[in-house]
Amino acid sequence: MEDILVPLFFFASVFSFPLARRAMIHRHNLELLRARSGPAEDAAAPGTPPDDAPALALRLPEPHRLYALALLCRLQDAPATLEPHTRATLGQIRREYLPDTLRSYLNLTPAAREQLRAGGRDPEGLLREQLKHLSRGVDGALRQDHGSASRLLTQGHYLRDRFEASTLDTARLDAAARIPVGTSVQK
Repeated sequence: MEDILVPLFFFASVFSFPLARRAMIHRHNLELLRARSGPAEDAAAPGTPPDDAPALALRLPEPHRLYALALLCRLQDAPATLEPHTRATLGQIRREYLPDTLRSYLNLTPAAREQLRAGGRDPEGLLREQLKHLSRGVDGALRQDHGSASRLLTQGHYLRDRFEASTLDTARLDAAARIPVGTSVQK
């Protein structure tokens, strides 16, 4: 029995060590990657409210509810290929500006509403105005994102330069084709 167990343990240790080492290296690399990337994007940073913009929008009075939900849909449907600056702007509108606006309106007390009305300001009008500002901000950010168009134009210029013969090369080829065979070309 000992004659079988000793070689078995020897081969097991020889062949299992590289596998165990590879698993430990892989696990270590994953831990390093997690540490470098920082906290997950889904996890909210301490002190920031959770993403409650949809829930807040559902609590708004009817005309403003539809406007806020449409704005959320536009933010959600924005192309994934946006430039980093545009993505950051839209993310800031989605995570900060819109929820803050909705929260501010929904947290108005009846006394605060009366105070605004006494000052000649309608709370619903203020909310409408702020939602329009946010909508214009989304429009502006999406309008200024020219990354896709620039990439398409750059690719077109590259392909034209790469595969079209230049006019100088074409003129040389035409001139060479007109010279009869057997005559010498003087420079």
